[in-house]
Amino acid sequence: MSERGRKALAIGHVASAAGLATALVLQSPYMAHVVMLVVLHMLVCYGLLRPQPWAPWLMGFLAATGIPFAAFSIYAPIEVIGIKAWETYVLITALSAYAALLMATLLYAIFKREEFSSS
Repeated sequence: MSERGRKALAIGHVASAAGLATALVLQSPYMAHVVMLVVLHMLVCYGLLRPQPWAPWLMGFLAATGIPFAAFSIYAPIEVIGIKAWETYVLITALSAYAALLMATLLYAIFKREEFSSS
């Protein structure tokens, strides 16, 4: 189960990196915080597929930066687009799933940290 779980989380991080990179291309390439999140997602994906001793620390840092990003970004479409538009619900659902992925990764790093220790 642990290897399958790591692979599932890695796929989730690749999907998150792709989604954030798409936002960079479509919105603005000058959002440095989103570029940082894309790079962190790719590093966490590598750390999950080939367990590295630094991976749990990076997962913690990604959760500490990504969850507030998602939380603040959930509020933005409500103010800009309004609660009546269906796009608002799509963005809220996507950002909530993003925050859930980060929480699942953080919990995996906490409870399965012995898998990442150097042998």
